[in-house]
Parts: sequence; C-alpha cells; structure tokens
Amino acid sequence: MATACGDGDGGGASAEELRQRDLRLLGSALDMENTLLAAYAAGTELLQGGGRPALDEVVRQERLHADRLAQVIRERGGRTNPPKTPEEYARSFPRLRSGRDALRFAVDLENAAIRLYLEAMPFLSEPQLRQDAAAIATSEAGHAALLRGELGRPPVPDAFVTGRSQKG
Repeated sequence: MATACGDGDGGGASAEELRQRDLRLLGSALDMENTLLAAYAAGTELLQGGGRPALDEVVRQERLHADRLAQVIRERGGRTNPPKTPEEYARSFPRLRSGRDALRFAVDLENAAIRLYLEAMPFLSEPQLRQDAAAIATSEAGHAALLRGELGRPPVPDAFVTGRSQKG
C-alpha cells in the first residue's frame, strides 16, 4: 500500500474513502486518549507524594490531546464516540492496589498510545494530520519517561522509545 510509505496518497482511494479512514484512525486515537484519562482518574487516589503536580500536568495534556482530536474529527464531518463510563473503563483495567500499580499501568497505556500514533501516521491522508499524530506521540513518550522516573526506573530505557511495553 502506497500510504505505508507516509505519503498519504491513499493508493488510489477516493477522497471519501480517505476521509473515512482518517475518521476511523482519529476515532481510535480519541478512544485511547479517553482511556488514558480514565486510567489517570482511577489511579489518582492511589498516588501520593511530590509527583502529583507532574501527573496533574500529564492529565492536562491528555485532555488537550482529546480535545484536539475531537475538534479534528468534527472539522472533517465526523462524530466522536462518547467516553465510556468510569465503571465501564474499570472493568477493563487491571486491579490497581497501589500507586506503583497505577504508575505501571499508566506506563503501559502511554506505550500503547505511542504505538497507536506511530502505526496510524503513515495511513493518515493529510500532512497536518500526520504532524498532529507525531506531536501527540512525542508528548506520550514524554509522559512515559516521566512515569518511569516516578517508578524509580531510567526515564528512557533504550536509545529510542518504541511504544513497546516494558515489564518490571
């Protein structure tokens, strides 16, 4: 597929097919952002100490990502999926017993978000959409590094953040 090279030409797809593909990818990204927000809300009560202001900033940035994605979806004539209820999210989350559990889960979700954005980028039809996805992926990598630091781990485990989940 030609779009796998990042040119976004759609491999002969019609403008409507490209728009629909963009909307699906953007919708998946918005769902991920809403999942991240729900995870941070669920884990907040378990977190203590000096890292809370930094985590509050992460949540603020995640809200900005969600707002931007919703705006882009609406600008393209799409409808956003409403977030699930906290109870619906909680059913899909692992049991969080401590602040460390919450941080580890957040690292896993941030890595999943990085992976989602990196995998979606070549399939987005417009350079601006690819730029937005790259910017959000970069932000998510910063969040993962911050969270790893809060866990007492090296903020960047490898020379390049790949979005892969790290055990430990």
